[in-house]
Amino acid sequence: MQKKAYSYIRFSTPQQLKGDSLRRQLEASRAYAEAHNLILDDSLRDIGVSAFKGKNATEGALQKFIKLVEAGRIEQGSILILESLDRLSRQQVFSALGLFSSILSAGVEIVTLADNQHYTAESINDVGQLMFSLISMSRSHEESAVKSKRLAASWENRRRLAIEGKRPMTGQCPKWLQLSGDKSCFEVIEERAEIIRDIFRQSLAGSGQRKIAANLNERGISTFSRGDMWHSSYIAKIIRSKSVIGEYQPKQKGEPIGEAIPDYYPTIVSEDIFCNAQSARVSRMNPSSAGRKGLKFSNLFSGLCKCLECGATYRLIKNGRSHMFRCNSHYMSNGCECDKRWRYNDVENAALIMLSEKIDWFSALGGHTSSKQRLESDIASLRIKQTDTEKQVSRFAELFSISDDAMMSDARTRYTKAMQVSDDLRHDIEVKEAELRTFTPVQHNVDRLNRIIYELGSETDVHKLYELRAQINGIFRDAGLKLYFNEHGVFFYVKSTKQKGIILTGEHQEVLSMGAELEMLQRSISGLNEHIKEVGDELHKERAEDV
Repeated sequence: MQKKAYSYIRFSTPQQLKGDSLRRQLEASRAYAEAHNLILDDSLRDIGVSAFKGKNATEGALQKFIKLVEAGRIEQGSILILESLDRLSRQQVFSALGLFSSILSAGVEIVTLADNQHYTAESINDVGQLMFSLISMSRSHEESAVKSKRLAASWENRRRLAIEGKRPMTGQCPKWLQLSGDKSCFEVIEERAEIIRDIFRQSLAGSGQRKIAANLNERGISTFSRGDMWHSSYIAKIIRSKSVIGEYQPKQKGEPIGEAIPDYYPTIVSEDIFCNAQSARVSRMNPSSAGRKGLKFSNLFSGLCKCLECGATYRLIKNGRSHMFRCNSHYMSNGCECDKRWRYNDVENAALIMLSEKIDWFSALGGHTSSKQRLESDIASLRIKQTDTEKQVSRFAELFSISDDAMMSDARTRYTKAMQVSDDLRHDIEVKEAELRTFTPVQHNVDRLNRIIYELGSETDVHKLYELRAQINGIFRDAGLKLYFNEHGVFFYVKSTKQKGIILTGEHQEVLSMGAELEMLQRSISGLNEHIKEVGDELHKERAEDV
């Protein structure tokens, strides 16, 4: 019977894919497997994963392999092929030896191709081979530790040179700059720098971020990246960025390191203009139009609305005292011709009625068509099968322990198959039990949604209204609900159930909204009547118990 071998390939950075590392390690593993008549699995690959701090043993392909070894799912006598021990670990010797010995103890052998070593649980008792492995682990850790210190020192040196001589630490820079040919400084891309200055001029003239973005889009000014239009968020980022006045904040893994470095970049906007732009931006801030903040959840459908014509967000815009839905692409002058505006109150009133009536919320929220009794019956049947299978596992385990060499292979095969069946049954039971656990909560969420809609129509407390709206929005998101708008109507689509339909049409907008509002009031009154009846029943029950 052929042994199975697993080739584990790892290198620290994805850039090494461009080199010869992958081909070299694969070819060496395949040549070894062919020479020793092994069945090779070469799917174990950790690309861009470091072994210096043991990251490859806690995530990725090696971690999955270790879990299979620990669970007994990798046959004893199988071989793990490595280019060298540093592929497995570059941690300190004590940690590396623990991982190394745990694999050997599970009956899996380790082969290192670079030094032609073949390690087993028995051979490692040879002091010579043990010392050889310890020296190899120690050397690997020391190499990585030295490399780590050198990189840290190099980074600190580049930072010092950037402060003293204003030399670039890296080639990364804002989109209006580029690294010079000799890499000694940054050069201004004047065409883009003028766009940045124009943004600041518009800001100082009183234009908000949205108007500035719309102006650039109307003029056909190309963005600095692959985006198809300017967005207010990017305008805000530019206006707030101190890189326009030459300042650079070094970071590592997204976190600021040390103090900011002044005059690192070429200055394209004066400090006075920058400061005045900050003051103008702050003075234009209007808390009432800041979206979903504080206790006001103004848009029940936040994050759910799309333009049916262009696919852009159909955003909520404050228009005087009212709120309107309109296409963001049209609003930002980016080419969409859908200029239809929908009153928020009309959409909400109609949507709450139409969605509660037309959508199968139980299925949309993850409910199951199976009855609770059917699930319980399936679980009981699977448990009976599992009990029988576990008895077989015990019998085969006993047979395995007393078998002679001639019967050993057959006993092992039967034991392994019985264990696999037992594992599969255990998994099936877990799946069914999970379904059973979600059966009641899903129905609870459906009931909760209906109750919240009732309460929304009659609630006046600002705090409670926020909570109710937030809960409805969360349930809509869980179901995968989307609203689509165009000049003809408002439509809904539920991703989880593929249901779709009409919420509102422009032709009957007034009538439908008024009818929906009346229906909401009627539902609120019905809900109140039901609540009063429940309270009355409880009081009647308490009095009867007192008597």
